[in-house]
This record gives sequence, structure tokens and C-alpha cells, in this order.
Amino acid sequence: MKILLMEKNLILLSRIRSSLGGHEVRVGINYEGEDMVLISLEQFPVEKVAELKALGAKVIAYCGHKNVELMKKAKELGADLVVPNSQIVQAGSLIESL
Repeated sequence: MKILLMEKNLILLSRIRSSLGGHEVRVGINYEGEDMVLISLEQFPVEKVAELKALGAKVIAYCGHKNVELMKKAKELGADLVVPNSQIVQAGSLIESL
């Protein structure tokens, strides 16, 4: 599976990437037809979720667990899954659950 990882925090990026063995992962900000997009809601506008969904991507959005309103908004915009940062480090398992 091709995955776009939209993350700027190098530590979190490394932790997420290590959970995605067996997948083709690209880090960036522009969608290029990947099957799945993992997007940090604290680093990119939440409206990007709707844009990615309109282009046909499955979207897992994530942010700090205290950002309840941001998580709610991402769900409203069509994210397939919205999780706190503590869960995104298990991205491989999350993708399998979809």
C-alpha cells in the first residue's frame, strides 16, 4: 500500500514510519495518488481532510488528545479514522483495522 505521511515532527515521524514496515511510505505535503494519507491536524489545516477525501484517499487524521474540537471537525470532514498522537505510532495496526 502507498502511504503519504504528512508530519513535520521528526521524532513522531520516525516512530510512525517504523510501524509501517511493508508499506511504501512517502513523507510530503502534496497528495500524489497514494492509497492512504496520515495527516497531523496540528501541522496542516483540518480542511485538508475534505480535500484528500474528495481526491479518493483514505485518511487517518491525528493530533494531541486534548484537541477534541479539532478531532471532531476532522470526523465531520470525512476522515476515515481520527486518533490521538499516542495511537498514531501504531499506524500499521490502525491501517489494518480499516
